[in-house]
Amino acid sequence: MFRRIKPIEHREEVDFPVDLKKLGYFINSEDQIRQIEKPSEGFDYYAHRVERVNEKRREAMDECIRRVLDTRFVEEGLTKRFLPPGSTPGTDPCVPILISNDIDDVEKVLVIIGNTYDDLGIWSVREMEGPSINHGSMISTIRSAKKEKFGLLILNCGQNVYSPEMGRAVTYRSWKAATKPSPHIDEVKNRVPGHENVQKHVKSVLEELKGRLIGNENGKKKKKKIYFLTYGWGCWGLVKYLDVNFAEWKSSIEALIAAESTHTSADVTSPDLRHFLTTRARAYIVHSDPPGTFIPDKRFICQTFSTAQIYSETIIPNSWHDVMLPWFKRVEEDPEGCNPVMLVDWESVERLKEGWGGYSGSTKPKDGDDPNKWAFDDDENEDDHDREAKLEEGGKAFGEEGLEDMVDLRDAEQAAKANKALQENERPRMVMDDGLKEMGVGKAAPSA
Repeated sequence: MFRRIKPIEHREEVDFPVDLKKLGYFINSEDQIRQIEKPSEGFDYYAHRVERVNEKRREAMDECIRRVLDTRFVEEGLTKRFLPPGSTPGTDPCVPILISNDIDDVEKVLVIIGNTYDDLGIWSVREMEGPSINHGSMISTIRSAKKEKFGLLILNCGQNVYSPEMGRAVTYRSWKAATKPSPHIDEVKNRVPGHENVQKHVKSVLEELKGRLIGNENGKKKKKKIYFLTYGWGCWGLVKYLDVNFAEWKSSIEALIAAESTHTSADVTSPDLRHFLTTRARAYIVHSDPPGTFIPDKRFICQTFSTAQIYSETIIPNSWHDVMLPWFKRVEEDPEGCNPVMLVDWESVERLKEGWGGYSGSTKPKDGDDPNKWAFDDDENEDDHDREAKLEEGGKAFGEEGLEDMVDLRDAEQAAKANKALQENERPRMVMDDGLKEMGVGKAAPSA
């Protein structure tokens, strides 16, 4: 039998000042957070042997970063709006979002929906340490979007726990670091009505601002062209909302980008939304292939591409300028042909997954990032010129079930030709210009 000899020692909470200098850090000329005593080194989380002390110290650092970003958001012309409408910050449970001051005057709006564990306006704390604060936050994304005449709406999926003691909504990480008797979350006291989870938050924000985004019946507000930039669970929340409400939004939504999304085909029951995802949406995932490499993947319904990233949180900061924003421009120029036709032999792909072999290549961009010059690259034979050709523009992307969902096959004769063409190939590949013309599917897909 065992008995406790010494009572549990309850340590007193250690509070750290919300001041970079007092914490021993500064922001250098390259917009990076560095140690005052070691200017070449960034934030050191494991500065103390007690984990709780490290947790409290990191929260003080995070609050410093939040204050820096709040100032920069104002400088970029964004204003915090607190929801539900009529709530008083500091007194009532509410959650902030960011809206650009010119959102009512612009023709295009970029709606950004992040993940469920980051503070408002942050992509990656990892990237804020290096290359820079602006790069890891949404400041860099905002600036480039403004150059393209976008208005901005930034949702806040991460700060979904309300702390009465702090008088504001916080992330779960901040909630754990706060001084309190228990980390237990009361589903009534510690939640914001209408924003209890990511799905409800997305619904509440879009319903509240729907009139300003897609217009209203009296014509006082004109509908805008809406582009969605989403990450992780934020995309799942959007897909679940659009699956029910797509009829209201479909005439306004131009395109959607999903970075390491958690949605799957099972989340989509609306045929119109499924068609939109195959023709006007792209998924970007953690993958070792070069940025922009096509990846055969059925999960998201839409075409899927590599980003050459090893962390999901770094996908958008490192792919936005060179890959994602150019595609949004392409959608604007050619809405019906922004996604090239891609035929994939899924049977061969499945054999590869099961260890049967039969797929050793990947679709990689050649001659830069111009999708018109992408070609099939056989890893075993770089000189396999038979597989190098231009992509045919237009048509539906590959879908969830069967060849008919992969491309725009408009009649039974074309479907039979496409099936025959795929059966004659031992490896999965994309059917390029010549093959598509022979099958009679070289034209752009009809709009929904």
